[in-house]
Amino acid sequence: MGNGMSLNYIEEKHEPYLQRVYKHLHQYPELSTEEYETQKFIENELQKLHIPYRKMANTGICAEIHGEQPGKTILLRSDIDALPITEQTDLEYASKNKGAMHACGHDAHITVGLGVGALLQERKAKLKGTVKIMFQPSEEVHPGGAVRMIEEGILENPKVDAAVGIHTNPYLLPGQFQVKEGCMLASSDRIYISLIGKGGHAAAPHQSVDAIAMAGQFISSIQNIVARQVSPVDKAVVTIGEIRGGYTSNAIADRVDLAGTVRTINEETRKAIEAKIEALLHSITNFWGGTYTYAYERGYPATWNDKRMTQLAIETALTTIGKNSIVTLENPYMSGDDFVYLSQSVPSVFIYWGTGTKDKECFPWHHPKFHVNLTSLKYGVSLTTQLILTFLNEEAS
Repeated sequence: MGNGMSLNYIEEKHEPYLQRVYKHLHQYPELSTEEYETQKFIENELQKLHIPYRKMANTGICAEIHGEQPGKTILLRSDIDALPITEQTDLEYASKNKGAMHACGHDAHITVGLGVGALLQERKAKLKGTVKIMFQPSEEVHPGGAVRMIEEGILENPKVDAAVGIHTNPYLLPGQFQVKEGCMLASSDRIYISLIGKGGHAAAPHQSVDAIAMAGQFISSIQNIVARQVSPVDKAVVTIGEIRGGYTSNAIADRVDLAGTVRTINEETRKAIEAKIEALLHSITNFWGGTYTYAYERGYPATWNDKRMTQLAIETALTTIGKNSIVTLENPYMSGDDFVYLSQSVPSVFIYWGTGTKDKECFPWHHPKFHVNLTSLKYGVSLTTQLILTFLNEEAS
């Protein structure tokens, strides 16, 4: 990397800082739109690093490292919110905030943002252009904090030319990365359904309209939309994640409420599934003699990676981390992220980076035992810092 920016340099000079920051953040998670103490912590760290910043989107922050050489502007996104999950990791630095947990690695994203800021601030005399670090609230709850920070002008003054997002991946090891050109993440929509019947005695079902029976048929049938009405080479997921209904063992339920999610890559498939779900609801309730309510709530669109920024990320990983650092990614992940609003605005790249531990069970995102390997932090900082420098040097040349 040169100029005192090597992986060894980060390990020797900054790894204790990175681990201290991460452990603190992990112990004090805050839910979406409630990240006030997290914001204060970030502010305090930026002040110690002498990095100017401004508050945005209520609990967000935009930090700016201004190079003393002319050049373009690049933005690094670090989301900061946690999830309403009770941690079960037994780590010595486990969450101290009851019912909240950094179960998606946003604490690691903040750590990378601060680590990159520290490294670039050290060399701002030689830095070309400007680097904005976007500490963004409320990624986990639609409509997300990215839209609000964009509306408040984070992409202007100076105008942002490109954006980078980096995200934990428990299925990759430290030093491994995944990225692909084109679609990287799916759209992320929610569905809310009520199946409404007629209650009665369990011994006389013919005098009632059984909402649980309707729900059972609907849940088993909805998967046929993906299995038989979406092309096998297309990508789509429909999941019912919540069901509520019934009162007691000897009564027919008059109502069942369902909630779920729909994930798609293609906009045409997205529209088709929305319509097919309603057609299925109409058919089933018509057969049983019941009714329904249905709300399809559109969430984040699919996230697309810019061709040039993706190639730059791959080349940077190979030269900075090593020839085995890129793990091939054939298909997009079906998770969603409001980083999409940056990728819709400027050439962007969203990168997964390995935070798993060899020979230890890897728990997925949003799991109460999700954990981040502390040795992975320096790799995230190293790749991101060098990618930013490479972009600015190329752009300003």
